Amino acid sequence: MNLFDTVKAAVTPRMAAERYRLPVQQGSMVCCPFHADCTPSMKLNEDYFYRFGCGASGDVIDLAARLFGLSSYEAAKKLATDFGMTEQKPSILAKLQRGKSQAETERQSFRVLQDYLHILQGWKETCAPRSPEDGIDPRYAEACHMVERIGNMLDILACGTPQERAEVVADLQKDERLMRMEARNRQLREDEHGTK
Repeated sequence: MNLFDTVKAAVTPRMAAERYRLPVQQGSMVCCPFHADCTPSMKLNEDYFYRFGCGASGDVIDLAARLFGLSSYEAAKKLATDFGMTEQKPSILAKLQRGKSQAETERQSFRVLQDYLHILQGWKETCAPRSPEDGIDPRYAEACHMVERIGNMLDILACGTPQERAEVVADLQKDERLMRMEARNRQLREDEHGTK
């Protein structure tokens, strides 16, 4: 296991926020340290943070890197040092890795849904009818139909209870939906870049 995996397995964004004196409020919310927030707008989940105001997100290493203006590698080293991680403590790290596969699946689901939402938002802009006489582009129709649903799923993955997040992930795993969505996103990106 490399330094990045070790740190991410052992330290949650909330643990880092508390260590670096960000006042964590109810629901694992904090005022964004990167913007002049008056009310909490950043959610600290088990494996990632999500900023509702601007949509910024990342893992614990990204959070530390942004807080201290460090590279990802320097941030990972700082976290390892600050949380007393050494190679002599594998049993502590192993204990913290329980449930990692569920967390990894949630992160993957979040990334795939976020990518799909970005595609949909682009379609809503570029494929909208320009006049009442224009036909409805199927991509525009899909965007109108799916943007709110995908946004709701992302909100649940960012702020929901463990049970709610597990339900979203289970729904995405039915009939390999998540895998098919990820493949489609990739194909759409390739098609988009191939035509430019």
